[in-house]
Amino acid sequence: MTETEAKVVAAWKEAAADLGFSFTSPYVITFPDSSRQEHLGLVHHFGCQIGTLISVLHEPSESFRRQTGDDYFWSILGPGYGCYNRDDIIETLDDWGYFGPVASRPVWYAPAAHWVGDGPMGV
Repeated sequence: MTETEAKVVAAWKEAAADLGFSFTSPYVITFPDSSRQEHLGLVHHFGCQIGTLISVLHEPSESFRRQTGDDYFWSILGPGYGCYNRDDIIETLDDWGYFGPVASRPVWYAPAAHWVGDGPMGV
């Protein structure tokens, strides 16, 4: 993990603690061929039912192999995410959408305008 990637992971850990969502780092996925790959982290229940695997633009994680199918959402974050900004993280998570249990949906969650109506509000 590069210094920039480590800063992004640290910022997402801080965000998870502050905002009350689950973030696991590192996060290992297993591909259909039984090979495994360690990712920087998983933001649980945002972006997809399981969550979003994060990587960083212009860093080694950007080229990680992506699993096909709908199990995970993928996001390549800019290096600016290496400094925790509460409003920016909330905006990002609102944009990704929440797919977890309604009872666990964060109180601050307000889906992005393009999700309103028939978007992912959690089930």
